[in-house]
Amino acid sequence: MSNRKTIFYTFVYRGLSAVLTWVNSVITARYLIHPGDRGDFQTTTTYATSGQRFSGGYSNYFSRSLPRRPQDAVQIVQMGNFVMFLLSILVWLIALAVLWFGHPSTLVMFSLVGMPLTFLFGYASRLLNALDNIKALNRANVSQAVAFLLIYLAFIAFNTHLGEHQRLMWTYKIWLLSWIICVAMTLFAVYRQLGWGHHLKWKWQKTEWRSFLGFGTWSSLALLSGYVNLRIDFWMLGWLTRKLPHGRDVVSIYGVAVTAAEILMTLSQSISTVVFRRMSASDGQDAGIVTESASRQTLITSIIVAAGLAILMPFLVLVYGRNKYGGSVGPFYILLPGLVLKTVSTLISQYFTNSKGKPFTLLIVNLLMISFNALICYFIIPRLSMYGASISSTIAYFTELSVYVFWYHRTSGRRGIDLWRLKKDDLLPYLSVVQAGLRKIKPSRSSG
Repeated sequence: MSNRKTIFYTFVYRGLSAVLTWVNSVITARYLIHPGDRGDFQTTTTYATSGQRFSGGYSNYFSRSLPRRPQDAVQIVQMGNFVMFLLSILVWLIALAVLWFGHPSTLVMFSLVGMPLTFLFGYASRLLNALDNIKALNRANVSQAVAFLLIYLAFIAFNTHLGEHQRLMWTYKIWLLSWIICVAMTLFAVYRQLGWGHHLKWKWQKTEWRSFLGFGTWSSLALLSGYVNLRIDFWMLGWLTRKLPHGRDVVSIYGVAVTAAEILMTLSQSISTVVFRRMSASDGQDAGIVTESASRQTLITSIIVAAGLAILMPFLVLVYGRNKYGGSVGPFYILLPGLVLKTVSTLISQYFTNSKGKPFTLLIVNLLMISFNALICYFIIPRLSMYGASISSTIAYFTELSVYVFWYHRTSGRRGIDLWRLKKDDLLPYLSVVQAGLRKIKPSRSSG
């Protein structure tokens, strides 16, 4: 399959994933009686997903090593199995201890239980990417959302009269079940491609350990800090407003804006998914060429998707319920341009991890941006509430992209401007799509 066609199909799957995520968000908003419950559920999913980012740093080692050393696939995967499955078991044991000895909130408890599932999914999906099985990866990326949607709709159909607390608890349980199904499907796809024999074993590999610990730890901290950087506005809003009379509602309403805006990031990741393996297997000038081209393509795609979302947002809110969630429209429009820049930054960051093998660069940038964003949030959220959170994020994302462009120029010796200044050739694929569409809708001469 050609690279352009692979990007197209990946974009379609990412689009499906974005739509499913939005539909699930709408259904939970409609089924859960109190808006604050929906906000707590969304907060739980963000906490659990932070675990995926943390484990993803270690998974990056295996996904980076496989394309470079395919002859060592068995020992690389055995080491991955050993670390990732034991790490998941450890967190489950911690969750059990917290439940037994403490009195955790529902939000914390389900976050801890769900986190190991995101560990395993992150590990399996990185292996699929390293194996260049984009088709299976695309299916894996939508499996959790599909499972949740189907099971949740069936549950709602037979449980329309449950009380508020029961609705929330069953929402959590179905969310966990959907993750179990997703992890099982993704691991099955990995081992089916690798082989069911030696690749299933858990084995500590001394030859892999030092490199894994060094690269994996820095990469893990980099990815986790990157996720915190993405979520700091949402979490700061919750921490600063939760004790206010309608604080939970404010978090829920802003969460709708975040969910809608991040459709943009989901769609734009189709390009980074496809070039991930090329970056991992490349060094020097070739990696720079791949990064620059992919960065510009990401910028174009993000602008197009952002324009469409800007038009659709008032109608999307109507589906949620205008009386409850109408206040999300304003913050959404402020977040949108910032997320366009964030998609480009995320793509460029792969250059430092997967090509240069320097995740420490990402960690430094992310820590700076977290501090910067949190500081702005601390001062303006008490005054502007949701608008303060969205303003802070957009400022931080612009600063982040500027730092990455500058550091890319310093590290690669190439021109940073080539990461974002569009060229005529970058637009040709989009123009050809438009022209093809116009030819189809234009009446033929013979019909006249």
